[in-house]
Amino acid sequence: FKQKTAYEIMPSLVGSEMCIRDSYWKEFPPAKEAKVFAVDGSRMIKRLSGAIVYGVSSVSIGDDILQWHEIGLVSPYKHVDERIRLHMEMLENRIGAMTFELKGADLILMDGTLSGSIARPPAYLESSTRQLYEEDKIGTINTVKAFLELLESEWDKWKESLEEEGVINYSTVVARREEIFEHLKSYVVEKEFLEKIESNPNYKEDFIIFLEYLEYLHSIDKLLKGTVAFVAKTFYTDDIIKQVTEGKEESKYALIPDVPVIDSISKKRGYMKFKYRESRKWALPEVIQKAVRDKHLQRVVKLFPKEGNPVQNIQPAYVRFMDNGVIYLLETTNLTDELLSAILSVAEDEYIIPLEYAHHTVVIKKQEFDTYVDAILNALVGEDPKYLAFLRYGREPLE
Repeated sequence: FKQKTAYEIMPSLVGSEMCIRDSYWKEFPPAKEAKVFAVDGSRMIKRLSGAIVYGVSSVSIGDDILQWHEIGLVSPYKHVDERIRLHMEMLENRIGAMTFELKGADLILMDGTLSGSIARPPAYLESSTRQLYEEDKIGTINTVKAFLELLESEWDKWKESLEEEGVINYSTVVARREEIFEHLKSYVVEKEFLEKIESNPNYKEDFIIFLEYLEYLHSIDKLLKGTVAFVAKTFYTDDIIKQVTEGKEESKYALIPDVPVIDSISKKRGYMKFKYRESRKWALPEVIQKAVRDKHLQRVVKLFPKEGNPVQNIQPAYVRFMDNGVIYLLETTNLTDELLSAILSVAEDEYIIPLEYAHHTVVIKKQEFDTYVDAILNALVGEDPKYLAFLRYGREPLE
């Protein structure tokens, strides 16, 4: 198989014909000063014999700084890595939303993609929660409503903590609280339904994981209340190439991402808007759709069309901040000159300064994390030596 060059497979994009369905390389508008904050997160994991301990952090940096740090413990039950990743992203979304409310930011820059956050359904949505919903639709819907009401009440408490201290360093995962079902009962949810979940260990764990996902969606919804742009450094999108070569002989050669092709055509700073192609279609689970109605998660719901993939409601663009620089993927729900001008006000050379600061600030150092975890484990073992077998670390002999 001989790979053709970008110019051979993309003749319609070369030179003056570099245009596909309103996608073409454009000059940036002038930079315009704005109050811009950048958000990033990190995580660290330690797998023990009977549990998994992890740390997640998020920071928001602009003309001030906000921080959110948590230590979590999960049993090695199901989808652990995905749950920890969502926990980190949830803290990023929350601190970004809080930055709008507390700091009056004009724009929040997030590291990563919105499409990755919203368009990939977690594997655990097909868990026993679906069976619970089929068995008792009213009970499941009312429980979801109650949980979202509980999250709203917690939001003001977190906001107060951040406003006073500038940092949160305690657990805020509402779904994992030991008394979560008692809390939900106080919202006049069908008690028999909740008791049924509590009495079945598999139902209980699956339902808690489902509530974690609701918590994640709630954080995205809060974030989208303001103007947000997502900037990804690593991505392999090929939407422009696929659109250009679709149905043509060249399509069998177009097995490369968009960026190398664009880079071979233009080295100038600027940007190129494009549209994502429709891929696998999916919608929010029925129980969530019916529970939120016209009250909760309305900004998230708007991302999901009646038919098709939610990425269709996201506006992506390739951006380069200096001639011959690296190309990044930018995503937002409304790409305007004003938004680009705000980004340019904090961009320098090839990258965006606040995002660089956020990245270096939020990194969890392994040595510090290990020291913290060891202190917790020593305290537990000192309290009861029987914990030792449960908390051993399999890589101890190698370290």
